[in-house]
Amino acid sequence: MLPNLTIAENAFLGRELRKGGVLDKKAMTRSAQELIDRFKIDADASRKVGDYSVAKRQLLEIAIATSRNAQFLLLDEPTTSLEGDQVDPLLKLVRKLATEEGLGIVFINHKLDELFAISDEVVALVNGKVQIQGSTDRVDRTEVIRAIAGSDVVRRTSEDRAESAATSAADSPVVLSVKGLRGADLNGVDLEARQGRILGVYGLVGSGRTEFLRTLAGLLPATAGEVILFGEPYRPVNPADAQRRGLVYLTEERKIDGVVPGMDSVGNVVLPVLGKFKRGPLLNHRELRAVASGLLDDLSIRGDIHAPVVTLSGGNQQKVLLARALAQKPRVLLLDEPTKGVDIGVKSEIHQLLRKLAHEEGIAVVMVSSEEEEVLEVSDTVVTFVAGTCAGEPIEASSLTVPDLRQRAWEAA
Repeated sequence: MLPNLTIAENAFLGRELRKGGVLDKKAMTRSAQELIDRFKIDADASRKVGDYSVAKRQLLEIAIATSRNAQFLLLDEPTTSLEGDQVDPLLKLVRKLATEEGLGIVFINHKLDELFAISDEVVALVNGKVQIQGSTDRVDRTEVIRAIAGSDVVRRTSEDRAESAATSAADSPVVLSVKGLRGADLNGVDLEARQGRILGVYGLVGSGRTEFLRTLAGLLPATAGEVILFGEPYRPVNPADAQRRGLVYLTEERKIDGVVPGMDSVGNVVLPVLGKFKRGPLLNHRELRAVASGLLDDLSIRGDIHAPVVTLSGGNQQKVLLARALAQKPRVLLLDEPTKGVDIGVKSEIHQLLRKLAHEEGIAVVMVSSEEEEVLEVSDTVVTFVAGTCAGEPIEASSLTVPDLRQRAWEAA
């Protein structure tokens, strides 16, 4: 979809309607409007695509694809950029196309809850080979995870969850205390993060979750409130100041403000800690490469770490960013959508890493995620953001369900 063109112009791109040799814009707009009305999409065909949200654009793109006499529709990660409450309309549209319009649909997705909710049949691919194939009512989710990530990951995940459940929050000291924090899209945030625990942060689009992390990291100004970090007052100034205090932030948008695409993985990892490798006016490249390579090896990066990082898969690029975060030796780790756009295998590896960092190394992890199942599976405790506010005690993740999460976020909104 081209954002500077109207919905109608996008719909008829390459097959424009003409009348007397001139573009018949009225006919194209009328036809496009009939199409989107048919699928009950609230949009104006005469408006530019860029006027609409990412979620609405996804719906429009799918609807337009059906107007090209398609018999099969191939959807590659259509919900990656969508939040939890934006996903349902898209899934309903896809189901409608299959059951009512008779289209064959290939729905590529790494989110198992969506995959099992919409599919009639599931196929798991690893290295280009089919590992599992069968109807969704006969294939178990654990089988899919085991096929892609390996049985060892599944076993260790279960063991770690059991160990975490046995450790109460009362046994862990508070390392980050936030009271009445206000700033960009923040209207009073109160919460605590504890050493060795993973605090999951859930909320709808615009609830202030990302702004909260960026404020703590010194990327957005705080206008009011109190932050206590390791028992001392903390007023975030910039990311370098946050890093010196042991607080490290991992961005949601790795392609925008995460990796440096033309730089290799080694350079990306050590970028914020180059000062540690200075020997007079020069850098000790041997030591630098050794430290970076060790971190990359620990995270099982697949690909050439000396080639530009952009040549790696999205999952491996995310691992590079995690390695960069670890190079800064965090005591509090702020993660914004840490598994966005990665496959199931890498997601399981990242989940396992986060549990290790928290439960074995004692790092306080604050994780923002739009995936309800991820929030409940990875977190020890959960808080909910609503309209820039967060109050109340964190709730044990083991006592919550996906409907509980949605109710807490939606009812208050």
